[in-house]
Amino acid sequence: MKIAYYLHHSTLKAGGIFTYSIGILKLLIASPAVDVIYLIHSENQRDYIREKFIDPKVRPVEIARFSLLNKARFGLAYLLFDLAFIYGQYNTSRLLRWVKKLSLLINPYRKVDRLKADIFHVPLQFSPIYGIKTPVLTTMHDVQELHFPDYFTSGERLHRALHSKKAMDLSDHVMVSFSHIKADLITYFQKKPTEISVCPPPFHTNWFGTENHTQPGILRQKYALQKDFILYPAATWQHKNHLRLFEALKNLNANGHDIDLVCTGHQTAYMQELEKYILREGLSPRISFLGIVPEEDLIGLYKMARLTVIPTLYEAGSGPLYEAMRYQVPVICSSVTSLPETMQDPAFLFDPTNLDEMTKMIGKGWKDEDFRKKNMENSILRMHELSKADYADAFIKAYQTSRKSR
Repeated sequence: MKIAYYLHHSTLKAGGIFTYSIGILKLLIASPAVDVIYLIHSENQRDYIREKFIDPKVRPVEIARFSLLNKARFGLAYLLFDLAFIYGQYNTSRLLRWVKKLSLLINPYRKVDRLKADIFHVPLQFSPIYGIKTPVLTTMHDVQELHFPDYFTSGERLHRALHSKKAMDLSDHVMVSFSHIKADLITYFQKKPTEISVCPPPFHTNWFGTENHTQPGILRQKYALQKDFILYPAATWQHKNHLRLFEALKNLNANGHDIDLVCTGHQTAYMQELEKYILREGLSPRISFLGIVPEEDLIGLYKMARLTVIPTLYEAGSGPLYEAMRYQVPVICSSVTSLPETMQDPAFLFDPTNLDEMTKMIGKGWKDEDFRKKNMENSILRMHELSKADYADAFIKAYQTSRKSR
């Protein structure tokens, strides 16, 4: 099987979606059912791909997304396509069909058809192109804007509504990682169950492009880390619940603990609210925001952390939870969406809306050695259980379903 596989141009700014994409790419490389992977990438990813994915199966296909000409082509192609799609909901005039055809001719990603691949897998919610000859499969990670609309601006909700609708209507098949997301898509988009495949990614394996990690001494000097710390790797989206974690940290230190917090990940506009809280509560000496760090550094931070805390209010599936379990650092997390299924043991879960419950759980994870030992034993058991599944088989079956839908 020949797979055209899309890597999002924003790389690590895409957060967990990028690490998910790398994890699936590694899975496909290892699968004997896959002969060729045309890796569709932009020019800013050239060095990363050359360094991390030297494999005879992988054939990089670069599209100069950031050239002035292609920026103009993308803008016009997307505008025309979206106009045709929106107005096409109400009529099917010849003019709209012509506009749609013109948008495809302009879009640089029409290059995918020249590859003669069996499937074009876009491992994120929005494909850069629809309507091509090659079957398009998208991975829908969540529809959290429908659960927490207040966390999104009206513009963000409109953007997600339009692009989710396109993905649902125009993809030849849709993939999700968890059953609760499939249930959402059936409920909100009236999809048939047969149109959605649940394909869990290989959670027990390393999703990063490297197996290396930066040594503690280097990290302590580089990021001025003088004490043991809690780690929370997450972009600063509102649903990630940083503020309540800060409150718990403040309460713990006010009651005799000596705990620092290290946060990594893409810093969104919501970071301004977080900074205001940190300054107002005098937490600046306790909380470090490192932004997006190199993969080697992030793995090293996991290995250094005394505890990883994931207080999110919504998560399709938490990459940091699996990473913490994989790197054998004690980890506690919210009792929402797929996280209890991942953790299995309720002793390590807390209600992310309950400050007292979160505070007590962090205190146990920080000081209670028996609790920490049982937590790590649970992680070893879960990684062993997860290693038994044939993840590639589910993906190959989803690809075959996509082809048959034509």
